[in-house]
Amino acid sequence: MSQAFVVELEEQPIELCNLLKLLDLVESGGQAKMLIADGYVALNGEICLQKRKKVYAGDTVEFNGQLFQVAEFSGESTEGDYQDSESFEDDYKDDDAAEYQPVTEPSKAATPANNPSPAKAKKTDKKPAAKNAKTKDKKTGRKSISFG
Repeated sequence: MSQAFVVELEEQPIELCNLLKLLDLVESGGQAKMLIADGYVALNGEICLQKRKKVYAGDTVEFNGQLFQVAEFSGESTEGDYQDSESFEDDYKDDDAAEYQPVTEPSKAATPANNPSPAKAKKTDKKPAAKNAKTKDKKTGRKSISFG
């Protein structure tokens, strides 16, 4: 078995199908769900058939012969992490120089509800509606209907 890749996540838990998409192991979420349902993914050494199984720090995910260790995002890369990444670079030579960058889940920015977008702003310069010649009945408050 090969050495485990460390995956650092900012937000936990993450669904198993989303983790496969985040790591670019699959092209789409549908493909990830299909592979999980067919038993191609192992979580903590056991085949996992739950597509939306929650994955936490400390869990290991195995897919396609590769092992991924999920860890909590620390914010800083330690010297030991950098040395581990150099050993991966020795195994895989590429023309492009690769830097060690932890894989992080993009955070979802909340938009304030009280600041509507300018495209959805209501138009206020409407002309007042022309009054109808018919007047409302004082008792009922309804306009009269004329059948004639």
